Amino acid sequence: MNNKKINKLIVKYLSNSISKKKWNKLSDWFRMSENNQAFIEYLEINYAIDHIMLEFNTKKTKESVIKKIRKEKRSTYVKSVFKYAAVVALFVSVGYLYMNKDIIDPNEISANELLIPKDEAITIKLDDGTIKVININEDSTLKDENGNTFGLQNESELSYLKHTGIENLVYNTLNIPYGKKFDLVLSDGTRVYLNSGTTIRYPIKFIEGLSRDVFLEGEAYFDVEQDKKHPFIVHTDEMNIRVLGTKFNVSHYLDDNTASTVLVEGSVELFSDQDGDETIETNTTLLKPGFKAEWNKSNNDVSLENVDTRIYTAWIDGKLIFRNSTFRHIRKTLARHYNVVIKNSNTELDVQLFDATFDIETIDEIIETFNKSYAIKYKIINNEVLIY
Repeated sequence: MNNKKINKLIVKYLSNSISKKKWNKLSDWFRMSENNQAFIEYLEINYAIDHIMLEFNTKKTKESVIKKIRKEKRSTYVKSVFKYAAVVALFVSVGYLYMNKDIIDPNEISANELLIPKDEAITIKLDDGTIKVININEDSTLKDENGNTFGLQNESELSYLKHTGIENLVYNTLNIPYGKKFDLVLSDGTRVYLNSGTTIRYPIKFIEGLSRDVFLEGEAYFDVEQDKKHPFIVHTDEMNIRVLGTKFNVSHYLDDNTASTVLVEGSVELFSDQDGDETIETNTTLLKPGFKAEWNKSNNDVSLENVDTRIYTAWIDGKLIFRNSTFRHIRKTLARHYNVVIKNSNTELDVQLFDATFDIETIDEIIETFNKSYAIKYKIINNEVLIY
């Protein structure tokens, strides 16, 4: 079965509307992996409880499942079974709440125990300094001082027109807050997918005879329209990427120690400026498809690595994939993706390596999964996750 069908079965299970036939399909699917027996045992018990009303000890059952899960993990490296652990932890939580829905009063839950992601607005700064809020549930137009339309917003996508009559470089700046994503189509047809916590500055129209220059802070995936006469250049503080027509991902957050470019298709050339002089290029590196270039901000060294590009572009489809990633990297990515504050005082935990894949989970479910499956202790105080 494909992921879409599996997701539907899981939803039916969680809503207590799954039939015996569909339950068997879901159970069979879990059995396909040698690591899933502990999960199956819980699912079978929980199914019996929900549908046959047998009595059992919820706490004891959860402890048994967690104990078996922990036997599957290494001391510092969690295998791909983590994804299934997230699903089962969700089953445990929802199943428990369902069985106790008559005795749990939501009003008794302390506000300090709730984790509510911040909802901040996407904004655009026009050339005259005007800042406008973009509502992704609406359509709108961008017009110049003479009333001429140069951009069209269709919900979560903003497209710039190729023919506007503008002959000078006029810049706009898009700001995407944590917890949001947005799509941008530039005047030459280049499509840019903008991740959470990203700012991009770009001309509303590229000018004949000049290179196509944009300025990025954060993370974006570029699908560049080919134009041999006008190279496309992405500028960041540490490194610049020159392309003609290609697909690549750039991650450049100011609070990260490194920045990276992952090439999916085509070719790109990385270079830095000497003392801020764009006419003098240094540290030039040619990147091939399937490779990641990572540069260290402290010493400006660049390293190349052959990678699975899908890991670095999954965020476009709303997925988060981590492979051999430190917990520090994971929590920082989660904080940006969900727009929450996650603080960690456990320095040993920050350097441990994990494999994980998240898709439809809420931040609460993810944090609780770490807590239940890997003994990560935390508290939620004033809408912040404090790990200790």
